[in-house]
Order: sequence, then C-alpha cells, then structure tokens
Amino acid sequence: MPSSAVPHPRPPFSSLPLDPTGPPGNAWGLYGTSDSLGALNLLTPATVAAAATEIKTGERVSLDWPLNKPSYPSFDRNPFESKIVNRSKGEQKRSVNDDVLHFNTQCSSQWDGFRHYGYQKAKKYYNGHTQKELENPGVIGIDAWVEKGGIVGRGILLDYVSFCEKHSLALSAFTSTAIPLSHLCELIAEQNISFRAGDILFLRSGFTTAYERLSIDEQKALAERPSPDFIGLEATTGVLRWIWESGFAAVASDAPSFERAPIAGPHTAKGGQWKGEAWEGEIVGGGLLHQWLLGGWGLPIGEMFDLEALSKKCAELGRSSFFVSSVPLKVPGGVASPPNAVAIF
Repeated sequence: MPSSAVPHPRPPFSSLPLDPTGPPGNAWGLYGTSDSLGALNLLTPATVAAAATEIKTGERVSLDWPLNKPSYPSFDRNPFESKIVNRSKGEQKRSVNDDVLHFNTQCSSQWDGFRHYGYQKAKKYYNGHTQKELENPGVIGIDAWVEKGGIVGRGILLDYVSFCEKHSLALSAFTSTAIPLSHLCELIAEQNISFRAGDILFLRSGFTTAYERLSIDEQKALAERPSPDFIGLEATTGVLRWIWESGFAAVASDAPSFERAPIAGPHTAKGGQWKGEAWEGEIVGGGLLHQWLLGGWGLPIGEMFDLEALSKKCAELGRSSFFVSSVPLKVPGGVASPPNAVAIF
C-alpha cells in the first residue's frame, strides 16, 4: 500500500502520552491541536482505494441492528419511539405519511463519538477539550466525520463466537466476562489475518443473538438488573497496545460496551505509574478502553452492531475482510449516531 495512505504514522506505544501535561495514554496533537477526526485521519483516499479491491462479488450485508433493539435498554436509557403521522387534512384525503422518531443515540447500533466519553479524573475529552468547550457544536462533533466522507475502508471480522465453538469454549453474553486478548491472537493466527493501517475492526461476541433469544419479560428483567454485566473485550494495557500497534481507524463489536461491562468494577485497573512500557494507573470512573480510545486517541468505538449475517457471509466466502461503508447522522456537535453501515464483498 502506498506510504501516502498513512500521513501520520503512529509513534511507538511507549511514547504515550504525547502531551505530557495531559492524562495517561493520550495522543493529543498527533493530528494537530484543532483535529476532529482522530484515528479516522488514517482513512486517506489511498487507504479507501486500496480497501475497494475487497469488492469482488458485490454482495452486501447490513451491519445495523434495528433501532428498536434492545426493546428495554440497559444503563437507564430511554427506549426507541416511532409514530406515523398521516398528512391528510380536513376533506382532503391524501395518501401521504410522515414518521417521527425519538431515540437515544446510545441505543441499538451506534458509533461513540469523541464527545461521549472523556478522561474521568482529568475531565477532558479528545485533544484536551473541556465540557464547557463542547457547548460549541463545532468542537469534535460526529458531523466532522461525515463531512470527510464517513467511516469507509477495509473491515476485518474477528468471529469470537465461531472460535469458541471450534475450541469448545463457553460463552456468556449477559455476565461480566472478558474476551482475552490471547484468544484473539490465537484466532488471528489460525485464520492468517493480517492488519493494515486504517482497518476497521469488528468483533463478534454473540450478544445480539443471545438477546434475540430472550422473551420480552427476560429482556425487561435484563435491563432492570442492579449491574449491567455484559461480555466485552478485556480492558488491559495489552489490549491498548494491540489496538494502537494494529493501526485500526475504528473498532466495533456487537456487545453493549465493546469492553467488558460494567466498565467500572473490581476488574478495573489500579495503581498509578508507568512501569517500563506498561501503564499501571488508577482508572477513575472506569472505562479504560473508552478513556484512552475516545478521549486519548480519537478512535471511534462501535457497539451493538449486528454481525450475524456478516459472520455467515464471511464463512460462506472463506473471508475475514470486506469493504465497509458507514455514514453516521450529520448532526452538528453530535455525540453518537446510528452507523448506517454496510459490508460489501
């Protein structure tokens, strides 16, 4: 791939934080102090053109879960509401309808933008922005991504469900379970997967399938649990290093939090200093991956993507890679958005 595909190669993981006055792990200033794209800067025209060679058959697979799922959202969020409005007035009977939608952008499939989660102790968002600065809709809103063409490039599926089935490993989508990096490395080796700078990662954990199997009463009970326990990627320094060094432009999964949930709990790291090349620090408020990826690197996190049809198509074609196009809602100062994503083979 042409070197121009990577305009700002990532410095070594051990060089973080780039801004010594900022919180642990930050890469503030890597793409300029006024940057709103973060790792999406890796999606250059050359990167996208190279990704387009993934299109062989023209088959397309939606990656969006329906907006009304989950029917009872966790984390005390409001459910999706839809209302159809017939435009007939008086004696004029017209066959015309509008619809009005109300939804929290953190429900169903979503991209987390850089306004969603910051460093909890420092109270800073990507590139050091404060909550006060976010009153300006021109500051690190998700609309900046859309202005540059969205999240478009080469997608890679890591099908952890299939890996577990192959190795007779139990999966529990509704418990606070960590997907070990060691398992992913084994999966990657077995399938001979290699990454390129600007790849978009998709991790299948089986959450959406498990949720669809629940009765309505069970779905409601799930949302009412005292702790939102869900499967997710382990939140460790090793995972952070792997994501950084793999060169991903964005990461996503079918789970509610991408990282193990709750993102603040007994499994959250403790400590407070660099030791060698590993950070051992107190993660105030939890969310190690959320803090470093969103607040530190400007790397979008996708959650509750529907990866079931994608998994089947990848297995059918014997592939792990594909072209992906995702254009979020162009909301000025947007915090998050449905992905409107499709994989093309």
